[in-house]
Amino acid sequence: LTFPDLTGERRIELTKVAKGKLEEARQTVRVARDDTWKDIQDKEKEGALSEDDKFRLKDEMQKKVDACNADLEKAFEKKETEMNG
Repeated sequence: LTFPDLTGERRIELTKVAKGKLEEARQTVRVARDDTWKDIQDKEKEGALSEDDKFRLKDEMQKKVDACNADLEKAFEKKETEMNG
């Protein structure tokens, strides 16, 4: 089964859809980061974590968020390249 090549308009449209999906994924990551940071702060207030642990966990969390965002960006760039041929 063969499909015809994408038209220029369709490529632009699909790229916009992909950018929208990328932004949705980034928003999901931000919400998860904010929820996790709130949990960390709550545990510190309860005395379950020291201040040093709080900031260590914050740094670890940020590294994971940055890695996730980089993976999302790579996936978008790969898909954009595929669509634009």
